[in-house]
Amino acid sequence: MGLFTRQSPDQPRFKRVKEEGCIVTFSVEVPPQELEAEAHNELMRIQQHAHVPGFRPGKAPMEIIQKNYSGHAMEDVVSDLIRKYVPTALRELKIEPVAPPRIVEVDRKAGQFLKVSVVAETAPQVVVKPYTKIPVRRPSYPATDDSVRQRLDELRESHARLERDDAGTVGQGHYVVVDYTASQGGKPLRSMKGEGVLVDMSSDENVEGLSKGLEGQGRGETRQIPVKIGKKDAVLSVTVREIKKKILPPLDVDFAKDMGFAAMEELQAALKEAIEKEGKERSEREVMGQIEEALLKANQLPLPPSLVEAQVESMLERLRKQYLGPDKQWPAEEMEKLKTRLQPQAEKELRLSYILESIAEREKVAALDSDLQAELEKSLGSARTEEQKEEVRKLFEDRKETIASLIRERKTRLLLKERAAIADA
Repeated sequence: MGLFTRQSPDQPRFKRVKEEGCIVTFSVEVPPQELEAEAHNELMRIQQHAHVPGFRPGKAPMEIIQKNYSGHAMEDVVSDLIRKYVPTALRELKIEPVAPPRIVEVDRKAGQFLKVSVVAETAPQVVVKPYTKIPVRRPSYPATDDSVRQRLDELRESHARLERDDAGTVGQGHYVVVDYTASQGGKPLRSMKGEGVLVDMSSDENVEGLSKGLEGQGRGETRQIPVKIGKKDAVLSVTVREIKKKILPPLDVDFAKDMGFAAMEELQAALKEAIEKEGKERSEREVMGQIEEALLKANQLPLPPSLVEAQVESMLERLRKQYLGPDKQWPAEEMEKLKTRLQPQAEKELRLSYILESIAEREKVAALDSDLQAELEKSLGSARTEEQKEEVRKLFEDRKETIASLIRERKTRLLLKERAAIADA
């Protein structure tokens, strides 16, 4: 093909090659004359700026430029043509990717079409199966005398205090203040020592063998207690400094007053009301959970892998901030284990979001301006200062679409619950 030979125009070709679930493979083919023309244009641009020994900048002969830069020029041209025609192919083939498409293969032979194989991830095509009259059993969690009594016991436990016990030796129900050092194989474990450490004799979390070894030990006494540390035999040298017992407050009017009530009857009535409210909320959560499980079972949708990965990363980040704080990171091995455990839940949440979105579209569920305003007013109600209120308003403005989406999803869930066939358990 001569340099100045004019070629008849030809058009790029786009074709769907394969579809598997949410993965679409398509091809982009660029005619050789366009590839050659763009390569010549690129060589001309290179010539204008190239520094070639023996020639002034921009004055090197094209023959030398072509000899030295043709490979580089062709790489740039191929990249430019891919950027140009992949979006065109997506439009022509009516493919709507949910993540940037990936180039999986580039086939370039002289005088032939440039062939590019591309993979795109798309949203699943959701045709939701019947979602009305889903059979659901509503469980009941009433506030019984036993549940009120249990809640009172929990309150007493949370307001318990420790006092010195006059007992001379350690018993199973005691809390013991100890100093200790550790050794293994006769060698001290410098990282394992403590002073004034409080040991709960009833705890299952104590070092294996410690609680048993402390039983009967006197105040001020030192014992060599055989234990297991990291599943290996070790010895703790333990000195008992103090023996304490837990004192629970009596259930009387003073206790009620400490809780903010005039009498025990008022406290019990408030606990009963709280338990009833919690029971209803739990019941409604379980009703919605049954509806969601029914929807998921009936609609086994494929999912875009990159969105599943993004969902896992988002869940992982929330857990990191919750358990490690803003500055620490998971160890690499632990992070991979967490990803594996989180993936099923991530897939479930993502699949459910597609199902709910499809139902919302079909039922024409929308987040109205009044819904957004009500949500804003609710958030403003919890803001104490004008500065906090301004932050809330700015957040709503910046995340208006996200908040509208959450409201729409909430209304869709309510619609599903209203149309379910709910029977009391």
